Amino acid sequence: MKTPLQSTPLQVEISDIDLSPGPFCMSFQFSLEKLKASIDRFGVLNPPYLVKISAFTVVAGYRRLLAARELGWADIPCRILPGDLQSLDTLLLNLHDNLTVRQFNPIEKGMVLTRLARYITEEEILRDYMPMLDLPSNRHTLRLYLGFEDLDDAVKVSVATGRLSVKAVEAIRVLSREDQREINRLFTTLKWSVNLQWRACLWITEIASREGQSVREVIEDIAELATKGTMNNPQKVRAIVKALRERRFPAIMESERSFKKVISHIALPSKVRVVHPPFFEGTDYTLEIVFRGGEELMETLARLQNTAGLDEITDFWKTKT
Repeated sequence: MKTPLQSTPLQVEISDIDLSPGPFCMSFQFSLEKLKASIDRFGVLNPPYLVKISAFTVVAGYRRLLAARELGWADIPCRILPGDLQSLDTLLLNLHDNLTVRQFNPIEKGMVLTRLARYITEEEILRDYMPMLDLPSNRHTLRLYLGFEDLDDAVKVSVATGRLSVKAVEAIRVLSREDQREINRLFTTLKWSVNLQWRACLWITEIASREGQSVREVIEDIAELATKGTMNNPQKVRAIVKALRERRFPAIMESERSFKKVISHIALPSKVRVVHPPFFEGTDYTLEIVFRGGEELMETLARLQNTAGLDEITDFWKTKT
């Protein structure tokens, strides 16, 4: 694209510019403080781009315009683009203008892809623009990010600020906005890891579906665990995860309790551990032995032969329903 640009910026009254997020806007959940400090000291180094539709519409420089308005400026130098310029060209101008000065948060990447999808094919987006946005070039990721516009506004803020992971959004995007808000509230009151957020999202939705409850009801049942003042943040998260896991996998948890009870009564040699199959989905246990050399290993194996209670390790998974 070779865009004809006006060489000399014109002073435009800020009151004549439509400062609502327009069709080219790619900004969401941002702070103007650093930009205001820069503009206040050095002025606008890169004039915004406008196009005249019914009023002046912002093509690029949306944040600069907001910052100038907050600083009390009455007018600002702008470059005026030709009115007959193709919409895709103006969109790409804004995209490249942004890429040179900042990184997009996940919601902004979704905004970019949604706007591009109006003008070009999926194949072009996957080939040319997903890498530009540091996203994997596959349709699953593209459709995930295209769906961000349908998220609840509070969820969007959490994703943009990193409090809610994209992986978690993948698990809740099919839920109603009310349910999205409830899950988002759970994750923003405590600090969760990406993997724990994802697991909790899956378990909450699965519990709600299996028990015929709403997501809100499931969360209310466990929410009190997050209000206990005697626990710190990690302890509260672990308590909630444990409660969800207990409710989602009651038979597995019962098998695990039975296993631990039996193992606790067996006097295993030091440096020896019996590990059950993950989620009791297999039939084989693992015996872990830590030793310095062959002699210590032989001694440990000899002690194991004489250890009482090993025959109590049985098929605990058969208790699952």
